[in-house]
Amino acid sequence: MMLRHTLCAAALFAAPTPLLAEPVTEAPAALPAPDPARLVAARPVIDALWPLGTYARVMHATMDQVVQGTMMRMFDMKPHEFAKNMGLPADATKAKDVHPDETLGQAADRADPYFRERMRITMKVMGDEMATLMTEIEPGVRDALTASYARRFSVAELGDLQRFFATPTGKAYASDSMLLMMGPDMVNAMQAFVPKMMQAMPKIMAHVADATKHLPPPPKKTSTDAATEKDAK
Repeated sequence: MMLRHTLCAAALFAAPTPLLAEPVTEAPAALPAPDPARLVAARPVIDALWPLGTYARVMHATMDQVVQGTMMRMFDMKPHEFAKNMGLPADATKAKDVHPDETLGQAADRADPYFRERMRITMKVMGDEMATLMTEIEPGVRDALTASYARRFSVAELGDLQRFFATPTGKAYASDSMLLMMGPDMVNAMQAFVPKMMQAMPKIMAHVADATKHLPPPPKKTSTDAATEKDAK
């Protein structure tokens, strides 16, 4: 059970989640409304670049890549290799039934003959559920992109984009541009970044400590703060 959860969590961490913003902790500052003429000109551009259903297409393509690529690579790793590549603590994959000289896949197959099929189904269901959730916010994403393009490009420039997207080459580009950002080449590049990031993290945090050393230390949590946090969970 521990091994399955670790692999599943690591696979989701390694897979890029497309165009998801950081969690918002406070209301963003209100932006002035874009020029109405630009908004009108931007809408067909976004219709070409981001038709409804794009989130589901991107998510399914990403999860398929995770199942077929990332998970198989994980199964071929030994516990210490897996921990190192994923930037996890050295003991993250330790379990009494996993021998250090066998791969995670060998250990999983020995413990559960249906482990790989179980993982494949788990990842598919999770991908489907994520696609459903992301599709719910898609209209808002399209509106936000329309406003962003309206702020960035003039009516004339938006017209140029619209005319380009009406050409065979433009249609081909617009229909798959978002998927290209999550294609196998990009997925591999982003996954390769994870261990580099974790290796660099101690140095980064040292720089953070140096940059903030002139500030007083953060106040210690009181018993009331701890109780409030516990209730919130």
